[in-house]
Amino acid sequence: MVAGAVLLTAACATGTDPAEVEYYLDLSDQPMEASAVELATVDGQAWRFTDVAEDRLTLLFFGYTSCPDVCPMTMAEIDLALESAEEAAEDVDVVMVTSDPERDTDTQLRSWLDRFDPGFQGVRGDIGDTVEAAADYGIPIEAPQETEGEYLVSHGGRIVVLTAGGEAAGMFDEGVEADQVASLLPVLIEELL
Repeated sequence: MVAGAVLLTAACATGTDPAEVEYYLDLSDQPMEASAVELATVDGQAWRFTDVAEDRLTLLFFGYTSCPDVCPMTMAEIDLALESAEEAAEDVDVVMVTSDPERDTDTQLRSWLDRFDPGFQGVRGDIGDTVEAAADYGIPIEAPQETEGEYLVSHGGRIVVLTAGGEAAGMFDEGVEADQVASLLPVLIEELL
């Protein structure tokens, strides 16, 4: 019985080790430096990636409000993950930077995020600055383009985990599910804070 309990404990521990989880890119040994780009919150306050709280993790996502699939699904999964993580969620902030700042007004972005959680922070800025900031974190986005009546907006797929000073300590893969995020958050909080 004791041997079975030890094996079960070892299996559970292996499943939540950030370096061994397939849906998470662990950068904690060599975190990516914070982007120096300055944007603004939906409340009109200047915001930098270095402004993230020192005693909390920040989940960062680049997306846009009229996205039909990836962006709303990602934000919904983050919201569910924080509900499931319960106590650990108290140490996590969520920031979404719009990749469509011309159409995502402050009001539009705030209203859209409120559907998921009023505590989620919306951030906007010049599209050139936004593309630069995303690139600083290895997230490939481009300025929106209109061709043949189609308005095309690119966005990131990964959720970046920021620590104090805005450094990226890791990334959840595109399509990650709420239970995967929720199971890893307590481990990340313990290791990174």
